[in-house]
Amino acid sequence: MGEHGPAGLRDAPRSGRPRLYDDDAVRDLLTLATEARPAVNALWTHAELADRMGELNWGVTASWVSRTLAGLSLKVHQIRGWLHRRPDPDFGAKVAAVQKVITGAGKDSHPVLSVDEKTAFSVRTPICPDTRDRQGRTRREFEYVRAGTISWYGVQDMATGAVQMIPAAGPMDSPAFTDLLEQLIEVHGPVFTLVMDNGSAHTSRHTRTWLGEHRDISVVHTPVHASWVNPIESVFGICTRQLLRRAVFTSRQDCNARVQAWVAHRNRTRRPVTFTWQPCT
Repeated sequence: MGEHGPAGLRDAPRSGRPRLYDDDAVRDLLTLATEARPAVNALWTHAELADRMGELNWGVTASWVSRTLAGLSLKVHQIRGWLHRRPDPDFGAKVAAVQKVITGAGKDSHPVLSVDEKTAFSVRTPICPDTRDRQGRTRREFEYVRAGTISWYGVQDMATGAVQMIPAAGPMDSPAFTDLLEQLIEVHGPVFTLVMDNGSAHTSRHTRTWLGEHRDISVVHTPVHASWVNPIESVFGICTRQLLRRAVFTSRQDCNARVQAWVAHRNRTRRPVTFTWQPCT
């Protein structure tokens, strides 16, 4: 204390238990875990890695493998998905085109509509009703009864922010999509702008032919694999978080009724859609 001050109260470094395996063993484990593939399972287990290390004359245990991988921050039992977006030399121009029509929405009498599909939501009803634990958390039964699936066409007016969730009557193919466009003509008139992605129903020969016969409808496509550019996708995400993921539905009709109530509630506080984009440099 007198020589080192308050720091002298701390434990001095100790050598600890001697290492059983040197850096060569760690490097061999790292190579196996990141470059080789297991013979049977899809992903490595600690026990399998220990067995393979034994074939390399390292008598390690599964617990040593576990501790070593944890020290290297390697989680070989997990998969993280990602998407390699195809290069698009016009990516910035396409995003800018979407931004331009959204920013200009409401400046004339022609609507700008964001359109997409919310497909195949599975309606499931738990066998037992929800309860709550002592911490107030909802306890939901794992077992459920299937009540079918339901899909919607989502439409959002960029000038007002008003949303529609139109239930699909059948397959969401090209004829069904052009039927939706016919409905939009009845509501918004024959002149409007569509913001939509490059889904097959949006770019098929049937749809292109229909659009060729309705030249007063302008179409702005988002870049491929850029769903975040289409504003209705954000609405789908909000609806999923606030309602679809957490509510209990007894039937497809009940589910759609709840969604329409959610839409009506959201539209009471609607506001124009804003869009900003900061290009990557």
